Amino acid sequence: MNFIKHMLLKYYVLSMFVMTIQCFAFAYDGLPRGIIKGAVVDDQTEQPVEYATVALYKASNDSLLTGTVTDYLGHFKIEQPAPDEYYVEITFIGYETLQSEDFQVNITEENVNLGNIRLKLSRSMLREIEIVSKSAAIEYRIDKKVINVDKQITAAGGTAVNVLENIPSVQVDVEGNVSLRGSTGFTVLIDGKPTILEPSDALRQIPAGSIENIEIITNPSVKYEPDGATGIINIITKKNYLDGLSGIVNLDAGTYGEYSGDLQLSYRVNKFNFILGANYRKHPHPGHEINNRKTFSNDTVFFVNSSGDANREHASKSIRAGIEYNPTKFDYLSIAGRFGNWEMENRSELLYETFNQPGSNYYNYNSNDISTRGGNYYSMDAVYQHDFKTNDSIGQEGNPMDAGQNGMALHNIKLEATYRNRYNDENTINELRTLTDSITSGKKNVEKGPSTSLRINLDYVLPLKRDSKIESGVQTRIDRSTDITELYDLDPVGGDYIINEDYSNNTEFSRNIFAVYGLYAGMWNKFGYQAGLRGEYTYRLISTTGQSDTKIDRWDYFPTVHLSYNLPLEQQMMASYSRRIDRPRGWYLEPFLTWQDEFNVRQGNPGLKPEYIDSYDLGYLKKIGDNFFSLEGYYRITHNKIERIRSVYAEDVILTTFENVGKDYSLGLEAMLNFSIFRWWDMNVSGNYYYYKISGSLEEQDFARSSNNWNSRFNNTFTITENIILQINSRYNSGSVTAQGTQSGYYTIDAATKFTFLQKRLSVNLQLRDILGTSKRESTSEGEDFYQYSINEPRSPVFIATLAYRFNNFKPASNKSVQGDESNGNFE
Repeated sequence: MNFIKHMLLKYYVLSMFVMTIQCFAFAYDGLPRGIIKGAVVDDQTEQPVEYATVALYKASNDSLLTGTVTDYLGHFKIEQPAPDEYYVEITFIGYETLQSEDFQVNITEENVNLGNIRLKLSRSMLREIEIVSKSAAIEYRIDKKVINVDKQITAAGGTAVNVLENIPSVQVDVEGNVSLRGSTGFTVLIDGKPTILEPSDALRQIPAGSIENIEIITNPSVKYEPDGATGIINIITKKNYLDGLSGIVNLDAGTYGEYSGDLQLSYRVNKFNFILGANYRKHPHPGHEINNRKTFSNDTVFFVNSSGDANREHASKSIRAGIEYNPTKFDYLSIAGRFGNWEMENRSELLYETFNQPGSNYYNYNSNDISTRGGNYYSMDAVYQHDFKTNDSIGQEGNPMDAGQNGMALHNIKLEATYRNRYNDENTINELRTLTDSITSGKKNVEKGPSTSLRINLDYVLPLKRDSKIESGVQTRIDRSTDITELYDLDPVGGDYIINEDYSNNTEFSRNIFAVYGLYAGMWNKFGYQAGLRGEYTYRLISTTGQSDTKIDRWDYFPTVHLSYNLPLEQQMMASYSRRIDRPRGWYLEPFLTWQDEFNVRQGNPGLKPEYIDSYDLGYLKKIGDNFFSLEGYYRITHNKIERIRSVYAEDVILTTFENVGKDYSLGLEAMLNFSIFRWWDMNVSGNYYYYKISGSLEEQDFARSSNNWNSRFNNTFTITENIILQINSRYNSGSVTAQGTQSGYYTIDAATKFTFLQKRLSVNLQLRDILGTSKRESTSEGEDFYQYSINEPRSPVFIATLAYRFNNFKPASNKSVQGDESNGNFE
């Protein structure tokens, strides 16, 4: 039955792609003949302009004949004018008046299609927008930070990970793993929807060129799932509002074999929008590593030292398609699907030396390690939203609630269903060879199996009176996964790998979560407030071959509070609190031993408790003329802190497992200043300092470790000409401590130059990363019976060239097309 279900779902996804491609290939226009039509959009945002006035004039004597206004999609139509020569004039508050070129309506009564007509902001409005845009690289809002990806040109050609490297509260380690305020426990959403991949893996799959902005929400409201110790990173992808066919193409190539490309197409006609996209990326990360380890047993010290070259390579490809439908101004329906494959390969050639003191045993080995992890995945999303007609007296601009058009609070109901499926396949081969290349031993470890996730959300928003609202909703989460683990030992005689049944296991994981939430938000004079409560029921069952089942049957409660106060002189204070949960990952709970190579073994802990987090934020915002300053303090307590614990399993072999060691505490302060030195020089300075402490019990011994951690970002953007921008970014991350060791700090500088052509539709970006080669990372780990020291030094600098092209061509096959710029279908 599962096979049939998966085949039907894959057929459904394939059908979605085929149907969308057909919609791109064949456009049908069902309007009657003899109509003048077009679409009015904002010249900068390309979003529809509703209620713009469209007046039809007779060209021979400039007499006004008739007129209309644009609808919620920016569309207008004027029916059946007499054959003659005409022009249209379009006006809207805050925009410059636009007059089209003259066009002919002839006796054949063909439709006249004016395409996408771009309204430009008036000079006064444009100056205001330019001032805001200079300070919009990172925006602070009441409950989130918003990163404008287009401003991060040193991240062009990269992924969401490269964008986040420039954010003060985010750190990225040498393997590309992301941490938020010192914790890897956060949730990744893509357009507000969850992903089945691990957070850092998901961020590595998303091309920077397809991202509009990134939201960092450290204290989400109860509307969001409470998973993740430090909050949510929400990736907002680029959308298209132009009629006709439009798209974006990005091509990248760089040193060490890096290359990628992505394509986004959109065909919007009448009330439908058809979306098609694809991407491919190969990102190698070569470097040199050194590992020195010693273990203690009785009076003997065992040494295992290794050094050599290693390469971590990430590769991904995907295709996605969707249909959006706006039957009325108050209804929205979308269906979307995605199919992809991702792979992460770690390959190393290391020289090992092993010896012991006292003793005379001394050996040298060449170790060839190949580890791959990845697999196929697919997903389906469906959304329906209905906005109720709202009395204009309800809600007002500036309150803390979600706003609809004209700042009005939306009265709506939204139903959303999301299905995710992936097949994970991890394969690790470790072979030790003599210096003459003879194999002495080898292990092959395989971890594979499918996982699925189904989420159904129903959310309701009800505005009350003038300045308040109620939100409520229910959610169902159903997760299933199978993990098949197999160990193979090399037969030195036959050269084949033989399965070792003692270390081969099958684990079935199932979890059902049912949630209900409610919140109330409002404004009282200059004081904004929001309070909510979320309740979740969790049932989890883990079954492993030869092991007892482990169950969870539990209710959890998660309150949130958000407060704001508007001070004089464009100042604002904000405060918030949320309780969150960070659940152990599946392989953290597996009770059996998993051999990773000859010298390392891993074992999960089915008794792990989830981490519960109390998070407090206090923020201050101040606009100083054209500049912007923000200050944010935070305090976080993690209960049942989960740490990776190392110990000696056997001579030369280290065991890694997971324990709830106690609590950790983070007390920090973030500051940011956007400052325009000159009109051509913008500076962004940001920093994050926090005191970190972890305390608890380990190996029946109480412990406490602390460190002062800080990082800084210093970004400079120089506008050389209107079409040439230079950006230089530098960042420093200090060292930190763990339950058993330390991690060193590092410093790096990146630079990029962006050239634009063809009215900024074509751009070329040239960038250098880690120019000085200073991103070396060092770490230590130690216990009563072992000590380990590691160095990882990536190759640098890295050069990447990016070519990006945007286009829009509105030319329906059955209509006469009269356009101001036939190359792109728009009046310029």
